[in-house]
Amino acid sequence: MRIASVIVSAGEGRRFGRKKQFEKITQNRIVLDYSVEKLSRYGEVVVVSKREDMDFIRKRYNVKVVEGGKERKNSVLNGLLALSDCDIVLIHDAVRPVMIGLDIDRLIKEALEFGAAIFYIPTSDTVKLKNGEFSTATLNREKLALSQTPQAFDFKRLVNIMKKYVDEVEFTDEAALWEKFYGKVKLVEGSKRNIKITTKEDLEIVKCLLE
Repeated sequence: MRIASVIVSAGEGRRFGRKKQFEKITQNRIVLDYSVEKLSRYGEVVVVSKREDMDFIRKRYNVKVVEGGKERKNSVLNGLLALSDCDIVLIHDAVRPVMIGLDIDRLIKEALEFGAAIFYIPTSDTVKLKNGEFSTATLNREKLALSQTPQAFDFKRLVNIMKKYVDEVEFTDEAALWEKFYGKVKLVEGSKRNIKITTKEDLEIVKCLLE
């Protein structure tokens, strides 16, 4: 079985103020190090990056590096097309460096069986439907799941729909595109520690978890 990974590292960090994937966790380690190190254990890794950062990434890791596209979905497709043939591909956001407690082997196993599998965490808060400055409805949290990365897919089937529909369909993660054209995606419970760094507060929490 051949496993490969695409790590999306082409974000600019506008809300954060700088590129989060290059923030220091320790004196010698940056956010991106953790994802590359973990996923390299499974096979080939492609990192998708801004053009100006490609040389830095090539020098730091023994991985293939490709330039990102105009949107995240285009960046993912660029990464997929740079991979060698494989059975399962993992798509991961570079700014989720804490994969402690994530059963990636199980994620891969479920993707082999069902075609697609994603990590999720259940919602513990009451979730409201927002319209401007008002709440208009309360959603049933038993039917809600917060998706995380890495997400695992049958490589050939994902490439097929990405190539056909990347510029025709709006989607925020590849699981949404899979749902539209192939149907169900298997849910695998993840970890609340698998934080996506969005704010400086998130970065401090991640530092505590990784240190």
